Amino acid sequence: MARPRKTLLVRVAPELKRPVSSEEEILGRNLAVAYIAMRQGISMDWAKKMYTTHEPVDEYWISVARMVIEHVAQHHR
Repeated sequence: MARPRKTLLVRVAPELKRPVSSEEEILGRNLAVAYIAMRQGISMDWAKKMYTTHEPVDEYWISVARMVIEHVAQHHR
């Protein structure tokens, strides 16, 4: 007669709680991902995973995002 199998517990690591990003940081990260993907010839998903998930967004990309937001606000119909 076969023994009943043991139930194994699966441990899941707790999710890291990141502070809520501002609109500028989100847009800056997306602009950086688009640039990296274009230059490397890779998908945006891969670029986002490999290049922007572990580090904060550089001030350069945040300033570009501010310019984009300002330009869109001025030229919105």
